[in-house]
Amino acid sequence: MNELISSALDRLLNQGQQSPPGLVFGLSIKGERKIIALGDRQLFGVDSALPMTADTSFDLGSITKVLATTASLMRLIDSGGISLGDKVSKFLGEWSDTDKEEIVIKDLLLHRSGLWEWRPLYINVQDPAEVIKQIAAMPLRYLVNQGRHYSDLGFISLGQILTTVAGESLRTTASTLVFEPLQMRRTQFAQPIANSPVAATSFGDLIEKQMVESKVPYPVPEDAKNFSKWRSHVLVGEVNDGNAFHIFGGVSGHAGLFASAEDLLQFGEALNSSLKGEGIFSQSVAQDFFAVGPDVGQRLGFRSWSDTYNGCTTEFIGHTGFPGTVFASAPSHNCVVVLLTNRLHVEGVPTSTEELWQPVMNAIHQVLHG
Repeated sequence: MNELISSALDRLLNQGQQSPPGLVFGLSIKGERKIIALGDRQLFGVDSALPMTADTSFDLGSITKVLATTASLMRLIDSGGISLGDKVSKFLGEWSDTDKEEIVIKDLLLHRSGLWEWRPLYINVQDPAEVIKQIAAMPLRYLVNQGRHYSDLGFISLGQILTTVAGESLRTTASTLVFEPLQMRRTQFAQPIANSPVAATSFGDLIEKQMVESKVPYPVPEDAKNFSKWRSHVLVGEVNDGNAFHIFGGVSGHAGLFASAEDLLQFGEALNSSLKGEGIFSQSVAQDFFAVGPDVGQRLGFRSWSDTYNGCTTEFIGHTGFPGTVFASAPSHNCVVVLLTNRLHVEGVPTSTEELWQPVMNAIHQVLHG
């Protein structure tokens, strides 16, 4: 591995008490792959530290939004089963005759629907069908199409739309349309592939419980005292996200996937190939989803980051996940990068995923220029 990248990764693990215990880093340049594992996948809840391995499975968190939901929508748009301009109410009847009636699929993908960013929906309802009704009845927090407000609720809704259009469960739909064609054999919802080494995440639902109690960063009206199923054990092989776990059994449009670095590199290579007209997504749809949108840092379903080095500004397009995961493609360099950490597996306040990602992205861009 290049010295610049090795140095950046070493710094991530040696920033002090809040550094992630371990990581897996994957890089593909023109189809040539390299995967390395550093540190430990689990410290707490075991007698001795368990080492990180290259095939360790990670809870991807919100990378689910692109790997399953956005990618499945791309396939369905290719087949004519759905279009970006379709109203959500066409598929979710509960949205008819509400303040959400004019919201379209594209609004959800751009996070411009006006929905709440996050709500602990599981506190009041644990039935998926009732949750969809709850989101429909919930007044919008923002005006539609008046700025980007990243929303888990939007992608929960997109997941439900997928099941309606495909006529299959989200698990089956994503597997049939994306994972199987790309031979992503270590990717699945709800739990890691059997017998996989697994990266531990947080101490139960502690972080979400604190969010509900403090009303930070979102002033949610729910009361933590009204929920009796808060998890407190170290999460290993359990979906970290509360809504995905407590309501949807780990299968949701916004979170729930487990995967390895190898599978994420495979997915990124497929996206880059599709942009050249050689992948499982049509070139036109891939270009539409990677196109610059109205808000900085947001494409259709995907996030983006710009990095400038030696006069070259490169766009990295992908997504992050709350447990400390990052997937990104740099199509102009035919490059894919994966950074998977267990940043939540610490005592105290974990380092943000963005803080972990930025120096690695900078190092990679320099390496791409030799």
